[in-house]
Amino acid sequence: MGRARQRARDNRGLAVVEAAFITPVFFVMVMGIIEFGLTMNDYLALANTVRAGTRVASASGNDVYADYGILRAVARESAAIPKGSITRIVVYKAAAFGEEPTSTCQAGSPSAGVGTAKTGACNVYTTAAFAKTKDKFGCVSTENLDRYWCPTTRKVTLTSGGADYVGVWMQIDHQTVTRLFLTVQTLTDQSVIQLEPRVVQ
Repeated sequence: MGRARQRARDNRGLAVVEAAFITPVFFVMVMGIIEFGLTMNDYLALANTVRAGTRVASASGNDVYADYGILRAVARESAAIPKGSITRIVVYKAAAFGEEPTSTCQAGSPSAGVGTAKTGACNVYTTAAFAKTKDKFGCVSTENLDRYWCPTTRKVTLTSGGADYVGVWMQIDHQTVTRLFLTVQTLTDQSVIQLEPRVVQ
């Protein structure tokens, strides 16, 4: 009986030691899974938002209020993302599918582009633009909204290489819940689409 009791005590002690090692590892794994799931949720919402923006951009073509429509779509589709997490939205001229905006545009500085081709042109927005009324858009010279790459200058003809490519790029700051690994994780995504041709000649 004495040996049985001793063996039981030893087993209990061993179980406590094993639990002391395994529990923190298990806890970290669970927290990691939760954080990964929440990060993926924000990233998918971000990806859905930029694609909605480019669809509107393509359909709007060179309409004077194209960027106003893009921002309305972005505001609507980003409902799952806390507005305070959205750092910036860039509407830019791309040379081809998949091209990102210039580092200047990504950093938050709008650009009129270079040369007659307006290479690197972009309009940069924050969530403050969501509250702007339609009359503030349309390349108004007194507003720093869409005047840098004015929608009316966007090419929608099939001649000389076809219609322009327009991209929507977004950056958000994903706030972690557990803060075990990171406090803030920066997520970006972009989508590029060709404008729908309006004029064949």
